[in-house]
Amino acid sequence: MRNTLERAPSGPGLFQPGMPRPGQRRALRSQEDGRAGTGASPSHGRVLIVEDEYFVALDTEDALSSAGFTVVGIAASAEEAIEMATAEAPDIVLMDIRLVGPRDGIDAAAEIRRRLGIPCLFATAHSDATTRARGDKAALPLGWLTKPYTQDEVAEAVGEAIAKSRRGAAGG
Repeated sequence: MRNTLERAPSGPGLFQPGMPRPGQRRALRSQEDGRAGTGASPSHGRVLIVEDEYFVALDTEDALSSAGFTVVGIAASAEEAIEMATAEAPDIVLMDIRLVGPRDGIDAAAEIRRRLGIPCLFATAHSDATTRARGDKAALPLGWLTKPYTQDEVAEAVGEAIAKSRRGAAGG
């Protein structure tokens, strides 16, 4: 039997075979496997994932879907994130800092917050003091989640961020 698996290039932000390029929409795994739209349980909130590392994005989508969140999309670039946030109006954006393209996640989060009023939770391996200060000032995030994280940690962090956002919107 011939091995059809190709050796994938390594390095951050490189797309795997079969992964859509920036600007090209990909069906969510929940849509591919028939879980979407089943109405099995109410959503804990709507989340846009912005992550350019394919397997991290899939793992995060699985974690959030399993925890009862509705993942409205996955974006790999700042431009795609802004477009999807505008179209899907999520409750929160789970935003990586380093993205494909000329703009980073801080720029995208700041524009999404300014234009749409949608808050973000940064999920990144780049949480040094300078990056955090720039992100806190520009995007007013609901928090920071440091990579690597477990599926339970990301689900808990997103749940807390959405609750914090809803309390803020309710004035409490």
